[in-house]
Amino acid sequence: MPKKLISPRMSVSPEQKILEVTPEAKKRAAEAKSRGDEAFKGKDYHMAMDSYTQAIDLDPTDATLLSNRSLCWIRLGQAEHALSDAKACRALRPDWPKACYREGAALRVLQKFDEAANAFYEGVKLDPENKELVNAFRSAYYFIYQHFLAY
Repeated sequence: MPKKLISPRMSVSPEQKILEVTPEAKKRAAEAKSRGDEAFKGKDYHMAMDSYTQAIDLDPTDATLLSNRSLCWIRLGQAEHALSDAKACRALRPDWPKACYREGAALRVLQKFDEAANAFYEGVKLDPENKELVNAFRSAYYFIYQHFLAY
């Protein structure tokens, strides 16, 4: 059965229902990601976010792009957007500890510490040696503990 054309850079196989990204689109997405990485290093988070968005438009199957844009949103104080990207990232790569970390970080900014602790814990289960995840989990858990002691 022929593939249904979605755009010049993507197609979906009816049998598989899997999005396929053309090599040209992947190449252009990598270039946009590189621009985003450079902008992020220069602390130009708006430019980085725009570049990552361009890359995501070209390759919506790359969870790293969503992770990077989520961090940009956090740096820009837009935690709801950061959470949306982090959840999309986890949907693409549920077994990636960094995706759990991004979700937990966004939830922490939103002061949803119980949900943040759960996201961090999911990441710790995937990578128990990851000190950043372990510390983030402990911090969120400690905040919850302190909050409940206050009542």
